[in-house]
Amino acid sequence: MMLFKSNYYKINLNIIKKMSKKSKLKQLHNSDDKDNEKIAIKILILGETGVGKSNFIYRYIEDKFSSTNLSSVGFDSNFKIIEYPGKKIIVQLWDSAGQSIYQSITKNLFNRVQGIIILYDITNLNSFLSVEKWIKIIEKENKKLIYEIVGNKCDLEDLRKVDINEGKQLGNKYRVNFYESSAKMNINIIECVNDLVKKILNNLDLESNPTFAIDDRSFRVKGKSKNERCC
Repeated sequence: MMLFKSNYYKINLNIIKKMSKKSKLKQLHNSDDKDNEKIAIKILILGETGVGKSNFIYRYIEDKFSSTNLSSVGFDSNFKIIEYPGKKIIVQLWDSAGQSIYQSITKNLFNRVQGIIILYDITNLNSFLSVEKWIKIIEKENKKLIYEIVGNKCDLEDLRKVDINEGKQLGNKYRVNFYESSAKMNINIIECVNDLVKKILNNLDLESNPTFAIDDRSFRVKGKSKNERCC
């Protein structure tokens, strides 16, 4: 049984560019929808340059893939709404640049998001070896963050440099979920993001503050964590 209806409502990237984020968020916040709560969840996508972060987000938001180079410069974010029983979840994905000059800025986002997906490229061993670097930074900066490890570009099996079992072992080591994905072939993109969203929701005390604030600077979740341990 599907908990999420991932295509329930999508915000077109072109529309977002034409409208200010402030006006779009105000529209979402003030929309007449008495039957559903609006809950905003922010997720940061981490990984080295070239692992496919931008196309990962593009596939999730637009259900499309671009064969052109979508490498990020700085930071960008896009969002869509998914349906969860009795709730509308605004999922905002932050695309982080992999270059080292941006890593100090990336750290500052750790206290403004609720979850992280660490992406590596299965055809690039160095991108896999950097995963533990990111994990150490996460655990140093914000141990409450929920994160997942995802091996991207699994459609390039002939070029594979990282065995799937290595990814599974790393996930088991840190007791976090592990997926392999392909933005090009649309494999496990929706599944791994929505699974992380579900874990974040389960980790929040929704009863103490059922409505989460939205503003033009960022989506913010206000609520108490049910536990202090990192997942």
